[in-house]
Amino acid sequence: MEAGEAFAHLVGLQERLLAEGGCPWDREQTLASLRRYVLEEANEVVSAINRLLDVEAEIRATRGLPAADASPPQPASGEGEDGGDMHAHHPQREDFSQGNSASGAPLGKGSMPPELARKWARAKAELCEEIGDLIMQPVFQAKLAEKLGYFTLVEAIDGIYRKLVRRHPHVFGDARADTPDEVLDSWNAIKREEKNRDEGGLS
Repeated sequence: MEAGEAFAHLVGLQERLLAEGGCPWDREQTLASLRRYVLEEANEVVSAINRLLDVEAEIRATRGLPAADASPPQPASGEGEDGGDMHAHHPQREDFSQGNSASGAPLGKGSMPPELARKWARAKAELCEEIGDLIMQPVFQAKLAEKLGYFTLVEAIDGIYRKLVRRHPHVFGDARADTPDEVLDSWNAIKREEKNRDEGGLS
């Protein structure tokens, strides 16, 4: 199943739960009542990532690799950033890759104890489940917004799509941004321009 088809199934399911004859609990929820679940599900994703990082640190240790990066990222200066506190590996390290592990650090090669292999499988499955739970929240809320006539789920998705295209002119346009810092500077500059054009708009 492709991602688009899977997402359409989820949207259809949520519509069924909210329809007449659907789920009594879903049908009494509001945007206000769902606020707590947004934070709850987001925090559970973070916790699942942390547990996965712990397991992958164990894997590195069993293979004779450092459990954590000896040179963590310097604190970030951008507004709203976490300072890189959750990074276990510095993006500028030569052995960094998004395809290495949850932290970007290499896991090395070779066998691992069966119990550790099972622990790693559980941690990955748990993160998969928690991300699914988190994805459901904006779908649920957007469908409630549709009932209210505020906006549609399609409008919300189209909005973020267009925003990402606008704020990545180095990918979808002719601008240059060769480093992550240059990308952030460009992003923040475009964001300021958008706010100046429409101070009452969303950002």
